[in-house]
Amino acid sequence: MSSDPGVVLQCPTNAPEPDALCEALAAALEAVLTEAESARHIRRSQIPPAKSPPIADTDTLRLVLSDVRSDRISGHLTWQSGDGSALTGPEVALDVMDTTLSAKMYPRFARGLLQASPKIIKSLHD
Repeated sequence: MSSDPGVVLQCPTNAPEPDALCEALAAALEAVLTEAESARHIRRSQIPPAKSPPIADTDTLRLVLSDVRSDRISGHLTWQSGDGSALTGPEVALDVMDTTLSAKMYPRFARGLLQASPKIIKSLHD
C-alpha cells in the first residue's frame, strides 16, 4: 500500500555538524506536525550543497543553505509536493556575536525557518 503520508526531509551536508542540523530541523518539524495532529512521518536524507532533483511522487521538504560561516548560518526551506507543486520560503539567518556558531544553536534556527514559512507548513498539513 502506498498511502504512506510521509515527508522526506532533505538536509544539506555543507554545515558544521550536519547531522545535528538535520536533527534540529526534524525535531522542529515533528513538533509542528504533532501540534497539527498530523499523521505524517518524517524520513531524513542528506543532500550535497548542489541541488539534486526532488524525489518523484514524494512530498519533500528541503533546507537550502546560502551562507555558512563561523558566526552565521542562513538559508531557506523549499517544499515539493508529490503532485509537482512547489513553494519556497524566505531567507532566514542566525547570526552570533562573541562566540562561534555551534550545533546547540540549530534548534532556534530550525524553528525560525518553519515559523517564516507558513505556506509550507500549511502544505504539510494538507
